[in-house]
Amino acid sequence: MQYEVVIIGAGPSGTTAAMYLEKALGKDKVLLVDKATFPRDKICGDAQGRKAANILKELGIYDEYTKLPGQKIYGLTLSSPNGTQIHLDVESRDKPAPGYTHKRKVLDNFMFENAKKLVTVRTFTVTDIIIEDKYVKGIVGTNEKGEEEKIHAKIVLAADGANSLVAQKLGFNKNPQDDFIVATRQYYKNVYGLTDRIEIHLVKHLIPGYFWIFPLGNNEANVGLGMIVKDMNSKKVNLKEATLKEVKDNPLFKDRFKDAVPLEDVKGWNLPVASYHRKCYINGLLILGDAASLIDPLSGEGFGNAMISGRAAAQVALEALQKNDFSEKFLKKYDEMVWERIGSEIKTSTKIQKLGKLFPFMIDKLIVKASKDENFRKKVEAKLPYTSGREEIGSLDFLMELAPEEKEVHKAAKED
Repeated sequence: MQYEVVIIGAGPSGTTAAMYLEKALGKDKVLLVDKATFPRDKICGDAQGRKAANILKELGIYDEYTKLPGQKIYGLTLSSPNGTQIHLDVESRDKPAPGYTHKRKVLDNFMFENAKKLVTVRTFTVTDIIIEDKYVKGIVGTNEKGEEEKIHAKIVLAADGANSLVAQKLGFNKNPQDDFIVATRQYYKNVYGLTDRIEIHLVKHLIPGYFWIFPLGNNEANVGLGMIVKDMNSKKVNLKEATLKEVKDNPLFKDRFKDAVPLEDVKGWNLPVASYHRKCYINGLLILGDAASLIDPLSGEGFGNAMISGRAAAQVALEALQKNDFSEKFLKKYDEMVWERIGSEIKTSTKIQKLGKLFPFMIDKLIVKASKDENFRKKVEAKLPYTSGREEIGSLDFLMELAPEEKEVHKAAKED
C-alpha cells in the first residue's frame, strides 16, 4: 500500500508527528512503525519540562498526562563540587507544576496508545530505506510474520532514536566525542530525602558531567550519571563503577542510600547532543528527535526537543504533500524551523557547559553565593532550564556580577 507518510519509531518525536499529521490526513494515510512491542523500557532520566507540556496541551492529551504515575516537579536541588547544596524553586506549590517525572516505559506507552487511536500502527523492523531516482520513497524491513516487506510513501520521517539506523545509513551519525554523552540509569526504592525537586549534583571529578537523583513518586527514584565521551575517555572513568561509588561513598549521598534498594542493575545509553548540528533532511526524508542529535548538551534532556521536532516535521511534511515537493531544498525548512525554536538555548547550554569545564571553580562560586544571598538565589531561579531566562546565566553581565575579579572568565564569555 502507498502511504502519504511513513514514520519510523514510536518514541516521542514519532508519535508527536503522527498525532499532528492525523489531524490533516486521517488514519489511513499515515503509518507509524516500531520494532518494539509497547510498553517497552527506554533508558532515560525520565524528566520532562514545559516544552513537552505545551505540545501535549496542543494535542489535547495534557490532562491525561498529568494523571500518569510520576512526580510533579517544582524546582531543583543543586550541589557544587565543594559539596554546597541549594534548593531552587521555579514555581510555587499553589500553581501548576512546570515539570514532571514519569518513567519512559509509562510515558512512551501513553504517547503510543494515543497515536494508535489516530493512525495506522504496525510492528515492523526497518532494515533499509527505499531510494528511487535519488529520492527516499519508503522503507524495507521485516513484518509481523517475519517476512521481508517493502512499504512505499511519499515522505518518510525517521524517528528511530539515538542509535538510528537511518542516520547510520546516510552517514549522519558521526558526532565528535565532544558532542556525545554516555549516561547511566538505575531505579531505586527508599532513597531518603526525596522531594518535589529534581537533584543535580556537580561532582568534582566528573565536571562538566553530573550525578542526578530524580524522584518518581511512590518512593522511587531515577539515579544516574552522565559524562561527555571525550572527558570520560581522557579521565578513564568507568561510568557504572563511578555511579555505584557516588552512592556508596559521597558524603552527600551515602546516608540517603543506606536503606535504599536497587530495582535493577546499572544500565547505560548514548546521547548524541545538539552542540553538533547534524544534517537531518534529504530528498523525501526528515530525521527527528534523538536521531537528529537534538538532545540538550547541558541537561541531557531530549524529550521536549524531540516533540518540537515531531511537530515541525509534521508541518513541513504536510506542506510538502500540498506542493508535491519532497526535494532536499524544500525540506531544509524543517531544519530551519527546529533550530529557530531550540537554537539559542542550545548555544547557551553549550556555552555554559564549556565555561563550567574551563572554570569549575565558578560553579562553587555560583552555588555558594546563592546559598548565602537570597536575592542572588532568586536571580538564579529565574535562569533555570525550566524558565525562559537560561540565556542570561552564561552572559558576561551575569558572570561579572558573580565574580567581578575573574578576568579570564569574562574574556572566555566574550569570545563565545
